[in-house]
Amino acid sequence: MTTEEIIRLIFSFLGGGLVAGLLDWFRTHRSEKKARKISNLQAKIQNLYGPLQFFASQNESYFELNDKFHKAYQAEYEGKNWRQDKTTKQHLEQETKQTLDIANMYIRMVTKNNENILEILRNNYAYIDPEDVEIFRQLVVDYTRLKTEVGESGRLNTPLRIYNHIGSISFMRPEFIKRVKEKFNAKKRELDSLIS
Repeated sequence: MTTEEIIRLIFSFLGGGLVAGLLDWFRTHRSEKKARKISNLQAKIQNLYGPLQFFASQNESYFELNDKFHKAYQAEYEGKNWRQDKTTKQHLEQETKQTLDIANMYIRMVTKNNENILEILRNNYAYIDPEDVEIFRQLVVDYTRLKTEVGESGRLNTPLRIYNHIGSISFMRPEFIKRVKEKFNAKKRELDSLIS
């Protein structure tokens, strides 16, 4: 074997080994990148978007129940000509109070869920997608305003003229519920596509 043939053999061997090594490195790099993406998605779903979806969907159901109670209240009690005797008035007062108390219990459950949501956001802020920061911030502001301007009494402490300038307070805005639901479902779909 000549020197030239030996050199060609060495280059072909090294070249083949080099290409194989580069392919192995590329496969490993791509596999590690996919594993990091899967791990990141799982963490976001498990620590932030999953729990947020759980509480936001409960709140959505509580809002629907509250609305049903108010509609039933209107249908049954408002604009009716009831007898004016004492027994009828007492019975109606008891029923209307009971109905409104139950409707308000669902809103108190929303407030309790919001406390859990704030805790989740505080403990897992690093998982928040940048485009969600503003909508999550608004939830925190609304919750703080409720605690400050309404408090335990359930009555608005802020003078109505001032409140009208500041703007309404929401227990949970529909945009929050919609965004959390969309993000949770999108992340689940993405994770499923990466795993399968």
